Amino acid sequence: MCQQQQAKQEHDDYWEAVTDVAESVIDDLDDADEDRDECLPRLIAEKCDQHDYVIGNDLCIHTLKYSGNACAGFFDGTFAANQYARNAEFPFTDLAADAFEADVTDKVKELLGDE
Repeated sequence: MCQQQQAKQEHDDYWEAVTDVAESVIDDLDDADEDRDECLPRLIAEKCDQHDYVIGNDLCIHTLKYSGNACAGFFDGTFAANQYARNAEFPFTDLAADAFEADVTDKVKELLGDE
């Protein structure tokens, strides 16, 4: 497989994972007895927490590479709040978690027609 095909496959795999999680959130949202506005952020956080695209360094890099929200951690305060030392390892997993959650949130809104 050439490099361009591999990059396309990685991109497609990432967005398939985002869509799968978003659809799972919507399924659970339909079954929830709570208020939608209160339930939705909790479901998204639960479904994204510990996802493969969040916890593994190899896939974290794919998350940051293909995410539509790769800089989410810088804008929501995660990066600043943890005050990483300049000699610390790059926080791939923290930034990937924020990016993945933002992508899933956007996809959920799209699927629900909230955009």
